[in-house]
Amino acid sequence: DVDPKAIKGLRNDLERLLGKRDSWEPALLRELFGILWNGARRRRRSADHERLWFSLAGYCLRPGFGYPLDEWRVGQLWTLYQPGPHYPQEAQSWAEWWTLWRRVAGGLDAAAQARISTDLLKALRPLTGKAAKEPAGIDDMARLAAVLERLPAAQKTELGAMLLARLNRKGASPQLWWAVGRLGTRIPAYGSAHDVVPVATATIWLERVLDLDWKAVLPAAFAATLLARMSGDRERDVDDKMRARVIQRLRIAKASASWLRMVETVVALDEVDAGRVFGETLPPGLRLVD
Repeated sequence: DVDPKAIKGLRNDLERLLGKRDSWEPALLRELFGILWNGARRRRRSADHERLWFSLAGYCLRPGFGYPLDEWRVGQLWTLYQPGPHYPQEAQSWAEWWTLWRRVAGGLDAAAQARISTDLLKALRPLTGKAAKEPAGIDDMARLAAVLERLPAAQKTELGAMLLARLNRKGASPQLWWAVGRLGTRIPAYGSAHDVVPVATATIWLERVLDLDWKAVLPAAFAATLLARMSGDRERDVDDKMRARVIQRLRIAKASASWLRMVETVVALDEVDAGRVFGETLPPGLRLVD
């Protein structure tokens, strides 16, 4: 018999007690996750309970690795994947569900990522026919697919082709371009360099991004940066002419100086760009050691 207003206001209540969420350090976040996990069964009290539980649990465990016992925590969380949301009729529950798995994806092993990928390949396939009904949370599913770095290159290529097919359709979300760039990135954030998509595939995707109006499609510049990012490995890097084209477009677009450096030379991500790669800011002070 909890007041629905108390549930919806929980996030704000926590911030009043603990400070702004983006200042919560890993030790606090993981302690909060422990409390949430202990009450995991009670998320089913209402759709609001479930939605907020997914949101807070993912936020507190992001990016799924980098802190002691994260492997165990993510393993516990993974037991919820098979049952799925308790309120599947709620679109917002699905959005938070997919966001939860995106936030902790770096802590999922190859088998778990492959399981998610199989489900996403079915859901993201463009439907045909006037009666076809799209599943809820297409953008959230695409963003999750984009960060599954432990998938083999062939599966990433298939996901990317599916997203590009969607982008051929009128009204497709521009955020899908971020997902294409992220799938084709030359330097993984936590996965193996052996699993990046082939350079020929990345070049084809990059041509599509270069054909866009970057003023109208805001994610295009960062997508191009990821696809053309210099790794120092000739087997992974697009050719010099292609990188020169990207550099020119980035300059015309007055893109971030850090993006230019990423294409011009081999550099580590700064804190801001690491957040863009993972889809949101990372916990302050967390070292990304997988």
